[in-house]
Amino acid sequence: MATRRTTNGPAEPPLPNAANPFQQIAFDRRDLQGIQPGGGPKREFVPVDAAYRQALVATLDGATQQVVGQMQAHPHLLAPLMFRLRHEAIAKSHRPVTVVEEAGLIPAGHERVEEMLVGAHGGSIAALRSIILERDIATVRANLSAIVRIESWGPAQRNPEGTLAVQQQGRALLRFFRYANDAANARLFEAIKGLLGHLGLKHRFFRQGRHGWFFASLLDTTDVSDEKLDALLAFPGLRRLTPEPRLQSTATVVPAAAAASAAPVSHLAPPVPGLPTVAVFDTGTAAAAADLRPWIVGTKTYVLPPDTDHQHGTHVASLVAGAHGLNAGHGDFPPLGAMVYDVCGLETGSGSYVGDLITRLEDAIKGRPDVRVWNLSLGTPFGCDEQIFSEFAQALDLFSDQYNVLFVVAAGNYLNEPRRTWPVVQTLQDQVCIPGESVRALTVGSVCHLGAEDALNQVGEPAAYSRRGPGPVFTPKPDIVHIGGNVHAPWNSGSAGVAVLTADNRKARSFGTSFAAPIASSMAAHAWAAIAGGAGLTASPALVKALMIHGAQLSSPAYTPWERRYYGAGLPRDVLSALYDCDDSFTLIFESRLVPGLRWRKAPYPIPAGLMVDGKLRAEVIITAVYAPPLDGNAGSEYVRANVELGFGTLEGDIIHSKVPLKGEDGSDGYESAQVEHGGKWAPVKVHRKSFPNGSSGDRWALQARMYRREYEPQLADGLVVYVLCTLRETLIYPG
Repeated sequence: MATRRTTNGPAEPPLPNAANPFQQIAFDRRDLQGIQPGGGPKREFVPVDAAYRQALVATLDGATQQVVGQMQAHPHLLAPLMFRLRHEAIAKSHRPVTVVEEAGLIPAGHERVEEMLVGAHGGSIAALRSIILERDIATVRANLSAIVRIESWGPAQRNPEGTLAVQQQGRALLRFFRYANDAANARLFEAIKGLLGHLGLKHRFFRQGRHGWFFASLLDTTDVSDEKLDALLAFPGLRRLTPEPRLQSTATVVPAAAAASAAPVSHLAPPVPGLPTVAVFDTGTAAAAADLRPWIVGTKTYVLPPDTDHQHGTHVASLVAGAHGLNAGHGDFPPLGAMVYDVCGLETGSGSYVGDLITRLEDAIKGRPDVRVWNLSLGTPFGCDEQIFSEFAQALDLFSDQYNVLFVVAAGNYLNEPRRTWPVVQTLQDQVCIPGESVRALTVGSVCHLGAEDALNQVGEPAAYSRRGPGPVFTPKPDIVHIGGNVHAPWNSGSAGVAVLTADNRKARSFGTSFAAPIASSMAAHAWAAIAGGAGLTASPALVKALMIHGAQLSSPAYTPWERRYYGAGLPRDVLSALYDCDDSFTLIFESRLVPGLRWRKAPYPIPAGLMVDGKLRAEVIITAVYAPPLDGNAGSEYVRANVELGFGTLEGDIIHSKVPLKGEDGSDGYESAQVEHGGKWAPVKVHRKSFPNGSSGDRWALQARMYRREYEPQLADGLVVYVLCTLRETLIYPG
């Protein structure tokens, strides 16, 4: 089992060389080439005989009985139905699209992977019934064979946690259906406003993604009657009614303070000129933390005492500014800090509702458009959903696109018993918390840099509290790890923790992913500033995220897919590792722009002569690709709307034989479900790595990428920008 190397290890790799920057290659349309379209006859998964048709239409009749009351009460609105698909039929090529179109049903996205949603009226239900019983062309039979049954969208789907949980939480979130029909959506929006007004429910609307749709926060649900909630649940346009989560700071325990010094001691050196800025959206910093004040470039206050004690925000901000100095110059901490824009937007204790955080965060971002990196060391006390992306994660993705900012988010802390050990020997509910599943964010887990006799982990291991991946639909998370401190038994702070500055200007030790995230934030801000100050590519959230992940790969060992659920790509040594090559490596950064039906290919790929031995490539190949695909919250588990497939290998004529990833490896082909779980399909970060210590034959090498869209996803006007970082590294010096 791989364990991350630390700077105290016996076999150190060469260091990045500032005279050897990564080479940046801008997009060139000549790299796009046409490809032969794929596809073939539709597959019929089971025989669609008379018995099968009768059984399927019986499920339709049952679902119709469930929605007929809604259709009568709201004759101008569509009634939602769900096609439950076979496990092996979830790929878009198998979807019952022809049946939907012929019946006049209106697509309404997906919920879980196997749940395809449509809107229906009386006429389309009758047409669907006729198609199921009578239509006998091959395409329709294949479509029908993909459907296990047809169901209504009832109270169990709309309100899985029950109305009592909604009342007890004090607030609720409302998600609504959005259909692929503007007129239907306009009628639905008017009906929603009318219903909420008629019931007298206090609410706020929030934007949801690029289509101009929305979700709502219900305020003061404690006193909302059961009758009003039942009326909501009977409304055909309601997709989901859930308690509105509260988010808290992701620290774990009260820090253990160091012994007081007889003479005043400065814990943070003053800042040097020219440092970039990180916005820390947290509980605010304390005025009494005098050593931190020179690092604060501005403040924005939404929460006042006693609702905040400024403690957690001070801890986090001190690590943005001076993690290296606070922690005795330990080599795992980057030597340079960053300035802090202090946003006090999070309540201490019970935390803040999602709706309040979204409102405050957007307002703060608008006020400082010059700050590009935002640290969020907050989260829910529970893990994210296995298939659905939360409203807060979607809001971060929306803000990242709209305001061109990168969010660096703590993966969250698992605090339940039994305590997690390493290696992990049991299955725990320790997935990353909300909003760590945000696909645009850089999500940071925690590893340990110090040990002790009573510490729960060894140096280099994932911390016992650090939440793991994957995110929804096997989205790889965390993206990277950094130092968050070790835990002393049974669950205490101590000498193996990470040193932070307290609100009363003392140094203390604590632990939590809250403290790993700001260290990564500082590095990301430096990476952004370095790109923005250069003459190459334009800085963007996706490019900076790619640099951070690739830097982590370069300074970490190769992890198994299972280990990556805890380590992500690893720990980036410092900002230099994300920007400069070592003397044993050669890195190119490509900006590609992909469109469906065309492949992007760099061939012949330049191979340094020193890496070719007897006609073979003898090197380690490390590839990172990051892109910002279109997103759609209405699509549920299909939130990410485009996928990129990469390959690095040898050319034989016009055919590329991929060696990284190797064709036939887990997840590289086969059923859609296997490609999603094991191959990272539809994940907007691709990480590939393979070593050829004995060499791999080939005199013409190429790097290739292709893009695919989801069903019903429109063409991208300008294509999809993908950043691909490819490093070839000498295996004899640093085998990984």
